[in-house]
Amino acid sequence: MINNRANSFTEDFDDFFESSLNGFIITDGEGRIVRINKRATNWLNSDSEKFLGKRFSDVLSIGGKIYFETHLWPLLRMQGYFDEVAVELVDSGSGKIPIYINGYERRDDNSKPTSMCFTLFRAADRRLYEQNLQIATQLAETNLNIEKQNAIIREQFIAVLGHDLRNPLSGIMSATQLLERLDLGDRERKMVNILKISSKRMHEMIDNIMDLARGRLGGGITITPIPVDLEELLNQVSDELKITWPEKIIESNFNIHNLVDCDPARMSQLVSNLLANAITHGAPDKPVHFKAGVQGDFWEISVSNQGLPIPKDALQNLFHPFHREDSHSSHNGLGLGLYIAAEIAKAHDATLTVTSDEKQTCFTFQKK
Repeated sequence: MINNRANSFTEDFDDFFESSLNGFIITDGEGRIVRINKRATNWLNSDSEKFLGKRFSDVLSIGGKIYFETHLWPLLRMQGYFDEVAVELVDSGSGKIPIYINGYERRDDNSKPTSMCFTLFRAADRRLYEQNLQIATQLAETNLNIEKQNAIIREQFIAVLGHDLRNPLSGIMSATQLLERLDLGDRERKMVNILKISSKRMHEMIDNIMDLARGRLGGGITITPIPVDLEELLNQVSDELKITWPEKIIESNFNIHNLVDCDPARMSQLVSNLLANAITHGAPDKPVHFKAGVQGDFWEISVSNQGLPIPKDALQNLFHPFHREDSHSSHNGLGLGLYIAAEIAKAHDATLTVTSDEKQTCFTFQKK
């Protein structure tokens, strides 16, 4: 029974040795080949008889042979093994084959080498993987450098908008204010009014582009929350827009009994965008409904108008930059207002949503 098991084990080992996907070579204590499996001989385009009695280094290319004899052989003698060394098999007519080899030395009780076992792994797939990994690393480093350059360009872009464009525009606005104080005729006063309105719109566009640069290209719109009388803030924004559009009706309905934490300048910007959008796109003969309510930590603001509903295919992109509700309208500016409003809501950990049907279009800001 024991002999049968031993024979079965020997047969299993021989089958594994010969049919393995890796190359196996066994040498005596002096490094002469005593056994080589079929995988290795197939790579070498020969048969096992040709290599028996030769040194292991004879299966390697000239460079690999020199490296083995000068480095790996002494390493085996000193520590008894080496791991995954990249070399090439000798050119057998099909070209040199790149491989990785592991070596292990067996010794007797007197520490005399009795045999050495070498395992050969074909390295083509692994080297391709390593090359791809190296290319991916280089690409990632290149993208990182590009991103750093973009960050510098972004900061320069914001600086240009904040200084080089705003300064001359401030001069135009100041000159317009001075002209308003002069005794002008009707024609001149209309021209000064055009300058005033146009420069104000340009100032708002510059602010919007700067917000886009900070929000989309940078780290998002930043806010500084403080306790705010929300009703006073909303009335102030509404009154300003009534001056700009005296013919429009804004019906306000506020239910606010306590202060809220928000960035007052940013909230004014958000509400102003929503009201101006509702006035521009609403039915000219219908009022804009402006509502707000605060209940504990929850508060919301809604702006609704009547008129043509927003097309369904436009709703999903409405808060994207440079999107316009009506591409034929001349009052849409750069199409950044709703995007910036949504970013301001996000900065407050709030949401800005929209619903639109035949009855009304309603934008709702909610802070929970």
